[in-house]
Amino acid sequence: MLSIRQILANNLKYLMSASASLDTQKKLEAKSGVAQSTIGRTLREAADTGIETVESLAKAFKLDAQDLLDSGLIDRLKGQDSNIGAGQGLYHPVPLISWVAAGMLDESIDLLATNDAEEWLQCPYAHSASSFCLQINGLSMSPDYRDKEIILVDPMVEARHNSDVVVRTPDPDKKTTFKRLQITEDGVFLLAINPDFPGRIIEMPEGTKICGVVTGSWMRRR
Repeated sequence: MLSIRQILANNLKYLMSASASLDTQKKLEAKSGVAQSTIGRTLREAADTGIETVESLAKAFKLDAQDLLDSGLIDRLKGQDSNIGAGQGLYHPVPLISWVAAGMLDESIDLLATNDAEEWLQCPYAHSASSFCLQINGLSMSPDYRDKEIILVDPMVEARHNSDVVVRTPDPDKKTTFKRLQITEDGVFLLAINPDFPGRIIEMPEGTKICGVVTGSWMRRR
């Protein structure tokens, strides 16, 4: 059974992802009057949230406090009579984070404790609870992936030959990058799909960390 903290966090993440005008902590702070730091703690289930705070957050979405604490809220909002629901075929929202934050993640550290995501995206693909999203910069993985495309990264999926992965190289470079994993008799290396990309074959130095496997992608139009 989910705790009150978990129910509140799940409901708030869903509502934020389903509302374009309240999809970031900053926007919700302006609308509800609740401090962004408090919203962040609520989303990551880091502390009990007072009833007055819950009421203020609920009011921003034109709901009652008891709605935010209802474990069946998301199912109700996905119903046919709702104008908030995200629609069929969508899974729990996933945080969009920076490439720097992605490189700092560790399986033993909760994602939101490491980085308070400013945006939660509705996800069209099944994923683990530790998944996150990144926005591609550049054309190194073209034509399979486009510049500004959103990728879903799942740390719980096993990386295999030809998996598209997000990796972090060890010190001193400590660079986070997105490439296709190649496991061959000659060794393990990373490949930029774009044949015109300079230095498209990259050796994986010892100590390189695979942050996760890309399991889906989509392009936002606005």
